[in-house]
Amino acid sequence: MPEAVAAPLSETQRAAWRDDGYLVVRRAYGRDRARGMSAAIGGMVERAAAGELAPFRWLDRERLLPAVINDLLTPEKYDTVFGGWLDAVVIPAIEQLLDSPVRASWLALFTCGSGIPYSTPWHRDNCEIGNPNELAVLSRDSARQCSIQAPLQPGDRFLQVVPGSHRRAPTAGELAAYRGNPDGKLPGEVTVELEPGDIVFRHANTLHRGLNREGRPRWTLISSFWAERTPIWTIEQQDYAALATAGHSARMPPRLRASVERFLRASERQGAARPVMEA
Repeated sequence: MPEAVAAPLSETQRAAWRDDGYLVVRRAYGRDRARGMSAAIGGMVERAAAGELAPFRWLDRERLLPAVINDLLTPEKYDTVFGGWLDAVVIPAIEQLLDSPVRASWLALFTCGSGIPYSTPWHRDNCEIGNPNELAVLSRDSARQCSIQAPLQPGDRFLQVVPGSHRRAPTAGELAAYRGNPDGKLPGEVTVELEPGDIVFRHANTLHRGLNREGRPRWTLISSFWAERTPIWTIEQQDYAALATAGHSARMPPRLRASVERFLRASERQGAARPVMEA
């Protein structure tokens, strides 16, 4: 049986998503679930350190701190605790925001810590800031992709966004500030503060960056889903063969399984071939 779906989003929440380009949902799921996902990640890291998983790129191997863990939906790394969370909490909310069934894209973990500074320049996920095609991309993707971040450790204050920037080209002030210093401040920037159990849902093309100049500890799950009929991007197809492994999607709860099967079918329409199974 699937888990009970989280409470529907309110019209106020959906309006915030449309107007601001992001929505923070506090206590979207319980601390027990967050602890369960942390434990699953911890076990995975220990297996990697012991050589039982494909090697990670490490920030600090002695402290078992990977730089990032990708491909958490693939058979080697999938855990039912991730599946239950996506199925009961994340996917129902994103389907309300996009007003569409969704297809899976990816699930990963961002990490920081050990005093190693970390920052990313301001960016949109699907186009370059100031690109001549920027407005066309913003219009194209306005209601077909949603990304999330969900911290597993307290004090997550590393995401910064510019509210409303998903619907317009950058202002002259924003563009000048960005070109002068891609890592610097932008007018109107907001720091999103999160705790375990919170989720931020973000338009892919909202101006945003990650900032952790002190290298404070951070474990944050990140994921992205697309509206059902959105074409597959080339970068997404790297997980196709693993997700198409016979019987893998059958391990997943129904909403997640449906989203993965939509991803597989979309990939196949664009030329991907399922692996040939040995007799």
